[in-house]
Amino acid sequence: MNRTAMIVVASTAALFLANPAVAICKWKDANGRTQYADQPPPGVKCNESIKVQPPAAASSSHNDGAAPFPLNPQEKEMEFRKRRLEREEADKKYELDRALTEAKKTNCENARNRFNGLQGGGRVVRFDANGQRFFLSDEEVEAEIAQARKQVDQYCR
Repeated sequence: MNRTAMIVVASTAALFLANPAVAICKWKDANGRTQYADQPPPGVKCNESIKVQPPAAASSSHNDGAAPFPLNPQEKEMEFRKRRLEREEADKKYELDRALTEAKKTNCENARNRFNGLQGGGRVVRFDANGQRFFLSDEEVEAEIAQARKQVDQYCR
């Protein structure tokens, strides 16, 4: 075979491989239902043959991040901005979670210190609006202990 003929055969084969069409056979089964398949069962004759093109390759924005084609500069910029925005949102969420955890830890520590101080016994002193000192009665101390216990349960879970 000469070189020109080989080029023609190779080009023709490349065209068929690059854009393959699939023929689908259509027929009616014994129950009268229409059936479709790429090859009918033995003994069945195709009533109609339908040519179907395979689906085109998905664009880079619809294929879960795998880019079959190189992105143009504008698409690269959009992808970069999207990643940066996602990272900033994740950082904000992390900082908020960290701040809430620290606040919970501080509240727990303060509630435990108050509870332990009240449990330690002795007289409990408070100050009124004028700055005058007064002592709590035993019933008031018990109420303060109960309140401190609730705070420990609330903040130290």
